[in-house]
This record gives sequence, C-alpha cells and structure tokens, in this order.
Amino acid sequence: MKFLKTTLLNKSIKIVGFLALFLSPIFIHTTCTLAGHQPKCPNELLK
Repeated sequence: MKFLKTTLLNKSIKIVGFLALFLSPIFIHTTCTLAGHQPKCPNELLK
C-alpha cells in the first residue's frame, strides 16, 4: 500500500510540474500582450 501511495504521489507531482512548465509561457504571453505591460524604469537609471 505504501509503495502504491508513493508511486501515485510521484506521478502526480511530475504531471503537475509538466503542466506548469508547458502552460506558463502561454499564460505569461497572453497576460502581457492583453495588458500592454511595459516595465517602468526609474528616472535615475535613465540619466
């Protein structure tokens, strides 16, 4: 029973990690383009 539990836990962690890595660029790209995000630069750095 313990072996089954650890195997299931390891597989679920791998699936969640894969989905996070696969979907993160899609999510980040759409939010940046829809919001028109441009980082602000302080005036001290522009001098």
